[in-house]
Amino acid sequence: MDYQQALAALAELARFGVNPGLQRITELLRRLGHPERRIPHYIHIGGTNGKGSVAALCEAMLRAGGRRTALFSSPHLHSHTERYRIDGRPIAESRFAELFAPVYAQTQAMIAEGWESPTEFELSTALAFLCFAEAGVEWAVIEVGMGGAIDSTNVINAEIAVITPVALDHMQYLGATVPEIARVKAGIIGERRAVVNAAGGEAAAVIAARAAQQGCREYRLGRDYLLTERGLSAAGGRFDYRDGGGEYRDLFVTLAGRHQLQNAATAVAAMRLAAAGENAVRAGLRQVVWPARLELIGDRPPVLLDGAHNVQGMQALTAALDELWPDKRIIGLIAMLDDKQRRLSLQTLLPRLAAAVITRSPYGARAADWQAPAAICRESGLPVQTEADNARALALAMAQADGANDLVLVCGSLYMVAAVRECLLGEGKDLCTDCMS
Repeated sequence: MDYQQALAALAELARFGVNPGLQRITELLRRLGHPERRIPHYIHIGGTNGKGSVAALCEAMLRAGGRRTALFSSPHLHSHTERYRIDGRPIAESRFAELFAPVYAQTQAMIAEGWESPTEFELSTALAFLCFAEAGVEWAVIEVGMGGAIDSTNVINAEIAVITPVALDHMQYLGATVPEIARVKAGIIGERRAVVNAAGGEAAAVIAARAAQQGCREYRLGRDYLLTERGLSAAGGRFDYRDGGGEYRDLFVTLAGRHQLQNAATAVAAMRLAAAGENAVRAGLRQVVWPARLELIGDRPPVLLDGAHNVQGMQALTAALDELWPDKRIIGLIAMLDDKQRRLSLQTLLPRLAAAVITRSPYGARAADWQAPAAICRESGLPVQTEADNARALALAMAQADGANDLVLVCGSLYMVAAVRECLLGEGKDLCTDCMS
């Protein structure tokens, strides 16, 4: 089975959709010899917004400290292999195909024996553990796909669990209120481990209660670790970090936006627990790369790519626009999936736009009503066009921009952002998709 054949077989499993539970992944890993048990150290990261950035930051700092690292994250931008990184690099397509064969064979054996089919994400998770175990990694940073307690990554008992801010998202699976969702996300907290709690309000209390119940040490943002902002720019942000064990002054992180300072401080807190030194922390923060998060490409006009797709994400994006590009006239290129809170998400952003182009997310199964945001734009009095094709939609948006004086903002579905990034940079894009964003 070659790489494209493996992707096609993986995509076939997508028809089973989201099917929460740990029985199938546990059985699949048993049949593979429990590769997850051969990885010495884990950092497990859940939350609603920021978990991918925190995961990338943690991996970069561990790697800067000389550790052999792995990172499992989702979704990907251009190639499915981006989900499986060893020492900062995606695995080769040939290696993915090689690992896929035994994992897929075991899923077929399970089905033949009467098991429910493992889902696409469950197979990907099992493949990640197998890949990382065979590579002999020391630390694996694992980003939750969705939720926590019911997520297929929750077969590990990570020594460090991190919960980023929690908000309303995936409500059909996780719950109707923030406390309900927080309870599911807190399910990744194992017994007598360390918990970094970056959630706020009601969610923070829920996570703290779970940590106490599990006999864990809890490190909470604003109480046990603190950040002081020094400055923001389109190139990144500077901040001071302090906790009960000491202080790091004038740290610089290459991810832009005030919200990334909180993500960076949360990752630093995790690194303190992982015994990463100050040099590793400073170097990792400077070296981290996490595309499509306030990423600027080109200059005539400049195009800003961001994966904001829910209320909290759009609020953080709008704040960044006001702080970093306050004088720019902004043309929005937006796609939002049907199951998102589109009206609530857009009401913060739309007043900041001069015009908008609404396009369709390539993730067609959840984009049937892709033109709905256009009606929301019209209700607010914003000039709007619709174009299903992402490349043509980008051309429409750029045609409305006045050279370097304006800014084209691409946001919403990360799949659409990735498709536009492909147009701008010429990156190749795989068809296998199980986006949870």
